[in-house]
Amino acid sequence: MKATVQVGLERAAWALVWLLVFSLPLEKSVAVGEIGSVSRTLGLAAFAVTLALAVGTRRVRLPNAALLVAAAYVAWCWLTVLWSVSRPVSVERAATMAQLLGMLWVVWERCRTRRKQAWLLRAYVAGASAASLLTVARYALGQQTYYRRYAAPGFDPNDMGVTLALAIPMCLHLAASSRGRTAWAVRLAAALIIAALLLTGSRTALAAAFVAFLYSALTWRAAVPAQRATSAALLLLLILSTVRLAPQSSRQRLATLPAEAITGTFHGRTTIWKTGLKLLKSHWAEGIGIGAFAEAVKPWLGTSSVPAIQFTAHNTFLSVLVETGVPGALLFGLLLATMAWFAWMLGPSERALWFTMLAVWVTGVSTLTWEQRKPTWLIFGLIMSAWATAFVQTGQTQNSTQSRGT
Repeated sequence: MKATVQVGLERAAWALVWLLVFSLPLEKSVAVGEIGSVSRTLGLAAFAVTLALAVGTRRVRLPNAALLVAAAYVAWCWLTVLWSVSRPVSVERAATMAQLLGMLWVVWERCRTRRKQAWLLRAYVAGASAASLLTVARYALGQQTYYRRYAAPGFDPNDMGVTLALAIPMCLHLAASSRGRTAWAVRLAAALIIAALLLTGSRTALAAAFVAFLYSALTWRAAVPAQRATSAALLLLLILSTVRLAPQSSRQRLATLPAEAITGTFHGRTTIWKTGLKLLKSHWAEGIGIGAFAEAVKPWLGTSSVPAIQFTAHNTFLSVLVETGVPGALLFGLLLATMAWFAWMLGPSERALWFTMLAVWVTGVSTLTWEQRKPTWLIFGLIMSAWATAFVQTGQTQNSTQSRGT
C-alpha cells in the first residue's frame, strides 16, 4: 500500500471512530435510511476502513486476553441460535453482537495512545452534551417522552439517563487532566448533563450519577483545589436538584428511590426477574437463546399493553444468564473480570476513572438490558486501550532506564 493512501485511510479511520463515539449518546435520535442508527452507519464505515488498512498493510495489532474472551462470548451467542426458542430474534441479536465485537476491535486497533484515548472521552462527552441539550429542549417545549419524563428523541428515559451518567466520570477525569478554558468547559458540560439526567426521572440513572462521584473520592488527595471545589459543587448540584431544583414531577419520582430499593418492585421488574429465574431452572446449561427473553416469558407475562415495549430482563446479568446459560454467563463474567484486572494495572488517575466507569455501568445495568448496547462495549474497548498504552509506556521507560545504566 502506498504511503499516501495509508495516511489517508488512517486519518479517515480515526475520524470515523471519533464520530462513532460522538454519536453513541445520540444514536437513537438520528437514523440513516434503511441502515439504521447513525452510530451503526459510522461503525460499519469505521470497520470497513480499518479492515482495508489491516489487509493493505498486512499489520494487525495482536489481540489481548479481553478481546479473545469477548470473541469467545460472541461465538457462544451464535451457538445459542441453534436451540433458541425464538430463532429469528436470536439471529438478529447475534448479528448485533458480532457488530459490537467488530466495534471493540476497531477501538483496539485505532486507539493506541493516551492522546487518542482523551479525544474519544471528549467525543463521548460532546455527544452526551448534545443529547442533554435535546432533552432540555424537549422539556422546555413540553414534549414529554411519557409520564412527564424527558429524553432525547427516540430514547427511553432510563436508557438516556444511564447513557448520560456514564459521561460524568469522563467529565471529572478530563477536567482534572485539562487546564484553563478546556477544564471549565468540561465542568459546565457536566452540569448540563446532570440537569438533563434529572429530567429523565430515572431512579437507576440517579443512583449511577451518585456512584460517578467515586472518581472524585478516589482522586481527592491528588486533585488541585479547583478540581476539588468543582467536584464538590457538582455533587451539591446533584443533591440540591434532587430535593429542590428539578421539576416537581422529577423530584417526586426520584424521591421514591429509597422505598423502591428496600420494599418496592422497581416498577414491576421483580416480577420479570422471578420469571427469568423460572426459565433458568430448565435452561441453565444452554440458555434459551440470545435475545429470546421476551418470547420465552410470554406464557407467564403475556405481552405488553404498549406494542412497542417488550418484556426484556431489565437486568444485564440475568439476561446473559438466562439467554446464554451458564457457559455464556461465565464468559461474560470472565470478560468483566479481565476488564477489572486491566483497570487495576493502570496508574492512579486512570485506575480511578475506569473502576468508577465500571461501577457506574454495573449500577445502571442492574435494571437495564445493556449487554447489546454500544456504550458497554465502548467502555470495554477504552479499558483495553488504556491498559495496552500503560503497558507499552512502562516497557519503554524500563528500557530507557536500562540504557542509561549501561
